Amino acid sequence: MQVNDTMARYVEELIGKLGTKKGKKGKNQVEKTTLSPTQANPAYNLSLSGKPPPPNWDSGFWTKRTPTMTDEEMENKMAELGREFAERSVEIGNSGKPAAMINRDLKNLRDEFEYRKADVISMYISVVSPDRKAAYANANLKESYTIYGTEKNVLGGNELMRWNPTTNDWSPWMTEAEGARLKKMHNVFGDMVTAYEKEHNLKVPHTTISEPTPIIRK
Repeated sequence: MQVNDTMARYVEELIGKLGTKKGKKGKNQVEKTTLSPTQANPAYNLSLSGKPPPPNWDSGFWTKRTPTMTDEEMENKMAELGREFAERSVEIGNSGKPAAMINRDLKNLRDEFEYRKADVISMYISVVSPDRKAAYANANLKESYTIYGTEKNVLGGNELMRWNPTTNDWSPWMTEAEGARLKKMHNVFGDMVTAYEKEHNLKVPHTTISEPTPIIRK
């Protein structure tokens, strides 16, 4: 199925935010997605190993795995995160601190919840993910640092993941099924924040500190 440029850009932005889940709290989500074993140990890099290190599969990199919760349990968990985020945002907004400090606290809260959401999202997506781990194991990295499979990604190709030398990490190419589940989880979180606003007749404050613009792959 072909997608238009708007959908492609939307997908790339989501991939940029949620490629891998493990990161350091306090960093923004784009920075978190670049963390990898090579960055944890600068001495271990492409020039020394001769090829990219494997993805950190245990960090939540999107691949087929058996979830430890049902879909309903994961969706309920995401809704709980949405309510907690709303409650804590309002608490920060009403703290009486200077505006600049409130803005920074809201930004830190957003970063914290992007990290916590990613734990649930990666598990939820894995239900429909291709087996990227098996595809990587069978790939010939001497010929290409792009891993292919039989599934179609949202751009219509068979690429499942590729090594990104800019971020020094692997990036997954999202399938339509993964994109649908990712969007659903974002909606569960956002709908809960909206419901909280209606329930309490208020607007949940959000930071105005922007995130870096995600890299859009051509």
